[in-house]
Amino acid sequence: MPHIAPFPSRMSALATTLLLSSLVSCAATTVATSPPNADGEIIPAGEAAATAALAEAIRTSVQAGFDQNGHAFRDAHRKSHGCVQATFTVLDKLPSHMAQGLFATPKSYNAVVRFSNGSGSSQDDHKNDARGMALKIMGVGGPKLLEDEQSASTQDFLMTNHPVFFVRNAADYVAFQKAATGGGLALTGWLAAHLFHETPIILGFTGHKVLNPLNSRYWSTTPSKLGSEQMKFSARPCAGGTFVEQSDTANRMSENLTAQLATGSACFDFMVQTRTVPAEMPIEDPTIEWKEAKSPFVPVARITIPAQTPEDAQTCEVRSFTPWHSIAAHRPLGGISRVRKDVYIAVSKLRHQLNGQPRIEP
Repeated sequence: MPHIAPFPSRMSALATTLLLSSLVSCAATTVATSPPNADGEIIPAGEAAATAALAEAIRTSVQAGFDQNGHAFRDAHRKSHGCVQATFTVLDKLPSHMAQGLFATPKSYNAVVRFSNGSGSSQDDHKNDARGMALKIMGVGGPKLLEDEQSASTQDFLMTNHPVFFVRNAADYVAFQKAATGGGLALTGWLAAHLFHETPIILGFTGHKVLNPLNSRYWSTTPSKLGSEQMKFSARPCAGGTFVEQSDTANRMSENLTAQLATGSACFDFMVQTRTVPAEMPIEDPTIEWKEAKSPFVPVARITIPAQTPEDAQTCEVRSFTPWHSIAAHRPLGGISRVRKDVYIAVSKLRHQLNGQPRIEP
């Protein structure tokens, strides 16, 4: 499940150098190239060039890893805690403004959930890190957004265990990456300069203690369409659940998940938050939280994970997740989502090609 990596270890020094040399002019401007569209998107000047350079930089990093290890790994969310089978059930009698797209009709779908650490390395679960939940819903009709997968029958929803992202756009990401790569005074200077906004978000990303991925809440961080509306989404463990959290090894997340599903089940409420106050709920700045006091998350579906043995590692590894596996009614919105579109595709294609693995949506 490759995506723009929030932490400096995700991208090699070579990839970062290529990125910075290509984007030095892009990082200096945020001038819009077009007026806001109906969903509130504003595309800054230089975004296309920044996106292309970022995709190429991460491809270079993945290729370097393959040349060194003989295997191409995800550039982020590398360590899986398990891919599990699930059922995604759309609830009945939803408010009319939420009953759009996938949520227009009460129905149950087969689904797969991949739980992961955010890091680009397969590190100890004790290390501070973001945690991810990637949901792939099967049997979703209608044309899909990706040109080479228009007939696919999947809808993906990707989430992490923090409600906001820590950079606004590709240009800001370049500035952070430059500081992180420089380390020492450069990184300290960046963190100090962003002490009251971005730095706390980074700490929030990595500060949640999670012993079992089934016992954590996850958020989209970036917005998407909800038919004629705009939304963010979140998955919250169902009330009253009990969780296995006995293991405390370097792989405690997968061990606790596997132990729980060996004899029991789990479930999540899948919730939607609509954009009710546009002035306070920006589309182009995922560092700004859409406050629940202004627009609460409302359950629209139930994710049920029955007792089972998680998929074998190889089957799980081959799977590809992207927010752009989507119908038009849930098109991802904002600059970070636009960047992710090209980056995810480029890295996924290269990873599967190098590993000799099929890249076919189920």
